[in-house]
Parts: sequence; C-alpha cells; structure tokens
Amino acid sequence: MFSFEYTHSSYGEMINDLAERLHVKVKDNWLFFPEDVGNGYYRVLQLSNGLDVNIINCRMNRDWLLHRKGDTEEYYTLRFDELVIEKNIRIGIDTDVIERKKETLAVAYLTSSLFDWYYHGTKGTTFKGVNILIPKVWLGKLMGIEVFDDILPAYISLKSRSFTMEPLDAVYYQLMNEIMEEDPDTPFPYLYAENRVQLLMERFFTRIHSRVALADVQSNIKPDDIYTVFRIEKILVENFSAKPKSIEELSRKATMSSTKLKKIFKSVFGMPIYEYYQQKRMQKAGELLSSGKYSVKQVASIIGYTNVSNFSTAFKKYMKEEPSNFIES
Repeated sequence: MFSFEYTHSSYGEMINDLAERLHVKVKDNWLFFPEDVGNGYYRVLQLSNGLDVNIINCRMNRDWLLHRKGDTEEYYTLRFDELVIEKNIRIGIDTDVIERKKETLAVAYLTSSLFDWYYHGTKGTTFKGVNILIPKVWLGKLMGIEVFDDILPAYISLKSRSFTMEPLDAVYYQLMNEIMEEDPDTPFPYLYAENRVQLLMERFFTRIHSRVALADVQSNIKPDDIYTVFRIEKILVENFSAKPKSIEELSRKATMSSTKLKKIFKSVFGMPIYEYYQQKRMQKAGELLSSGKYSVKQVASIIGYTNVSNFSTAFKKYMKEEPSNFIES
C-alpha cells in the first residue's frame, strides 16, 4: 500500500515532500506518479490572492492512504473531489467514518485542520480533485461574516464530521474538467485556471449561503447555544426513513424552550426547523438518485415516503426537477 501523511498548510511544501516520498522530481509544480503507484499527476497552483490550490488527476495502481493529521494551526480545505471506486474506499474525519463500494463519489465539502482527515482507497480508484487551502480569516470573508471565532469553527467541525457533502453537479464538473484539460508541456493559461478555481469557490459559497444563513447569526446568541443547535441539527437529519422528531422532543434534547430553539435554529440555518429538514431530505434523495443504484420508488421508500407521487411533488419543489430527470442527468 502507498501511504502519505501530512500536516502542511502549504501545497508547495506538500508537493515537494510527496515527490521525495515517491522518488520523483517536481517540474514547474507538476508531479507525475511513478507507474507502480499510479497513472496521472498532482499539480500545485498559487492564486494571485495568495490561496494555494492542488489539482490531482490519476488512477491508483496500488491500495493507498492519503492522511492529513489534525493540527493546532487552524485552516480549512475546500475539496472538489470525484472518486471512481473500483472496489471500496473509507473516508474519515476525526472519529467519523463512511465506506463506499463500487460507485462514483463526487462531492464538494469543507474540512478543518483541527481534525484528522483521510481517504483509504483500493487499487483501481480514479481520483480527480481540485482542493483549495483557505486560512481562517479568508474563510470568514467568503462566508460573509467578519467575527466568527465561536460560530464558524463549530459549524465546520460538526458539519464536516457529519459528512455534509454537496454532490457535484454539471457546473462543478465542467469547471473541474476545464482546469484539468491542459497539458504540462504546453503553456498553461494561468489566468484561465485561476478564473475557474474562483468560479468553483463562488458557486460553493453561494450555495452555502442559500442553505445556511450564517451571516444572519446574531452576536447576542451565546456560543454554547450555537453548539447546541448544531447538535440538534445532526439529530434532526440522522435518519430520514424514520418519522422526524417533534419540536418538543428536540427541545428536551436541547434543554431549552421550543420558542428559543426555533428562533436560534432559524437564525443559524436561515429557515424553520422542518423546512430545513425537508430540504436536507430532498438533497439526500438527489444523492441516492444520482448514484444510479436506486429507482424513484426505492428512494422514496428510503427517505420515508409510502406514496411515490407525494415524493415526486416534494422533490420537484425543492430540486426543481422531476426525480426521473435527476437520474438521467
């Protein structure tokens, strides 16, 4: 198995250490994998605004482990990853682990350096990714809030650990493919690549704003209450096949009044509790449909609908498409 562990907050340092581990040379921030490890490349860019970007496009010829160890230096990684899994892969963030087998996993998500993160994959995995290192201050600006010492770390750590991953859609795919189309032996249009990376970031954070209105969090909300609401959100969306918990049940778990819970939840997540629940439920349905493994009827059942027609109506309301079209896309 090929394994690589790191704690770098600089992709420039990381590519040099990876080259040493692989016994290859780096040329103009391009690294090509030796054939016994993989077929493809790892590349580093630094944007004009100072942000580091890595680009990976390869097929692994060995079982492999990529592991970023948790660190006290706080920064964030915005990942746009497509993994075509020939056998299986395990993804870990802190103590949380998910496993996927023989499928394509295509997601965008944020991770924090405060927690361990890893991909542990098998031979034959195809890995395409565009990853962006974002310092804490930068992320605050991108999220639209300036003061977030208590709010944002709680959000990122809990949301990452509960695997809130956004499926890559056609727009994400197009931007990623355009970044990866160039050959290292020809002059790479740097501004073109930077523009595509900026568009990826803009799309991700615009969609974050549409789902989680962190900019609306009021400074008079206590950090402990924010942490509590994140814990309640995790409970709310942990099992869509079961009947959602009532406001009264959630209030008891939060040890706060239902009025207070509803107010803080809406302030943090930008919508009432059950509207948020339904939106996340439909996003989960979209992920299941796009996997190609389930029929519309099966997905409806998995997320708790006994009536397919009712599911289709709800899905179209939130996703703006018929479930059958979503499968075809």
